[in-house]
Amino acid sequence: MKGISDNDLLMRISEGDRHAFRELYQRYIPVLYPFIKSLCNDDSSGEDIVQDVFIKIWDNRAKAVNIKQVKSYLFRAAKNRFLNELRKQKKERNVINDRLYNGIDTETPEQQLTIKEGMRLGDEALSRLSPKRRLIVELSTREELSLDEISARVGSSKNVVKKLLYQGLATLRKNEIIKYFKVILLPLLSFPIRF
Repeated sequence: MKGISDNDLLMRISEGDRHAFRELYQRYIPVLYPFIKSLCNDDSSGEDIVQDVFIKIWDNRAKAVNIKQVKSYLFRAAKNRFLNELRKQKKERNVINDRLYNGIDTETPEQQLTIKEGMRLGDEALSRLSPKRRLIVELSTREELSLDEISARVGSSKNVVKKLLYQGLATLRKNEIIKYFKVILLPLLSFPIRF
């Protein structure tokens, strides 16, 4: 099937030909996966996104013949899937931030005390960072700005911002603030979070 055009493969896929689907997958995975990995910098997420794109093609195989430019379609579908995942993660972070910074209706005074203690420890750890590092960490975690947006706001290069952000987060981890949030606060939130 190596000599078959993309359009012929799509025609065969629309008829349920698994071999044609496998050929399309093997033809485009070497270029699609590195593209997505460059966007998300995560092997696992990149693989999931690429798999989702091809699964969507197979699930909608009857409409596969409507795809005119396979390469463009695959790259656009993968990019859109990546952007949808970013939006979903941002929405999850917003809910968590709302619960953390706008108060959580807790059931007991002990839980309220635990949350206040966690917030105090977090603020204390942040106060130990240099002013610029603290600002970058807060812009990233509380305002959810991208590295480019933070770079523009603080007047430093993206690489400097990235380095200071990772150093700041590493300092917080050393102070076991991240561990505190995972062990104490997450059961109270009953909402998934990614650290």
